[in-house]
Amino acid sequence: MKNFKQFWDPIDKVVFGIVKHICVLLLAALVVIVFYIFVGRYFLHNSPAWGEPISLFLLTWMSILGSALVLRTDEHLKVTMFDERMKKGQILATDVLATICVIVFAVFMIVYGSQLMQQARSNTMAGANIPYAWMYLSLPVAGVLYILALITQWTRRNSEQ
Repeated sequence: MKNFKQFWDPIDKVVFGIVKHICVLLLAALVVIVFYIFVGRYFLHNSPAWGEPISLFLLTWMSILGSALVLRTDEHLKVTMFDERMKKGQILATDVLATICVIVFAVFMIVYGSQLMQQARSNTMAGANIPYAWMYLSLPVAGVLYILALITQWTRRNSEQ
């Protein structure tokens, strides 16, 4: 296990470091574009047609990549009020069940997100002329990142024990 952790930690650091920086850039671009839309709409009385589809595109990618970041560090929302009443074995069983559910969801996102990309490759966003396939690419990318995040969770839990 120690050898795998030594192998995995640099990969994890690089992959999720890149994801974190991409999220920062997406958020910065989203703030600038939404501010530009606001100024254009209320002060210049001329809102850009590309503003809303691009902001939707950026928000989709940022949200889905950010969800992989919080899954990696196990900081996502969860109900813990039952954990106080459960035995350690029961908590472990619910953690395993939750992990299985995330894996199934990640595989679902990879498979059906890829299919959705194929179906939407000829449709473009009005005003931005970007194929919807680029927005739907976020689904399989997130599915892969979820699986990588679960590997990171697993290595961290096993190194703590």
